[in-house]
Amino acid sequence: MSAVKSNLSKEQERMLCSMFDRAKLSLLFKASVHGYSGSSFHQKCDNQGPTITVAYNNSGLVYGGYVSKDFAQTGQDVYDEKAFLFSLDCRSEDIILRQCSFYNVNTGPNFGGLVFLNNNGTQVSSKPGTFYNFDPALIHGNDLNLIELEVYREIKYAHFSELMETIKSWKPIITSVSKAQVLLVGPVGAGKSSFFNSLSSVFRGHVTSQAVTGSAGTSVTTKFHTYPVMSDKSRKPLPLILCDTMGLEGDVNAGLDMEDITSILQGHVQDRYQVSSYH
Repeated sequence: MSAVKSNLSKEQERMLCSMFDRAKLSLLFKASVHGYSGSSFHQKCDNQGPTITVAYNNSGLVYGGYVSKDFAQTGQDVYDEKAFLFSLDCRSEDIILRQCSFYNVNTGPNFGGLVFLNNNGTQVSSKPGTFYNFDPALIHGNDLNLIELEVYREIKYAHFSELMETIKSWKPIITSVSKAQVLLVGPVGAGKSSFFNSLSSVFRGHVTSQAVTGSAGTSVTTKFHTYPVMSDKSRKPLPLILCDTMGLEGDVNAGLDMEDITSILQGHVQDRYQVSSYH
């Protein structure tokens, strides 16, 4: 079965993503493919975390609602301070925010004021004032017949600063080990040494080129080399060490061989050891 494709244009997707902080969307449900029914919706979308429901009608409007909590068919109304309704054809000041609730029932996406897949069909129920006060003309143009309904899962990107702090504060599970050694393995030209230089540059706050890089028919790196990664201004080493070595090659007796890899993983290879193919 071919992949289910989104109806959103690139610009519409950009507009939706701009409503969230460093997020992207992953398509979970498409009514024309999975069915215009509440049961089909819940099968695909329950317990998926934050989701955004996107409706399309013949008036050309793209509208819907967002919830930051799970759909779970609990039978209860849910207070969600991040929930909102939206229409992409409105300016940002017209996006409807707050009252912050939705019904967690076995129907389609139910925002109180807007109920999708109502009675397992294409007709939308619109009742301004139920959780949300809105102008129907602005939200859906008074066109309540769906030509498509999609539900997306929100995937958040962690901020770089959060990722950096997570790496800085990480500790090995084994208390007798103070740092983890990460072996970089790959074919010639894969960019193993460049990866270390990039990572080091990010943490130091300026461009560094400690590892030798370049392009050639054989590996530029000929020795096993361990590189501690230093943090920015404090110059304190991170709790990991990157281990760089020569690349893998297709020819027999060329490049890194399995005996070298085994010895490295067993901790028998010292820093700056000349690997076997260059003995």
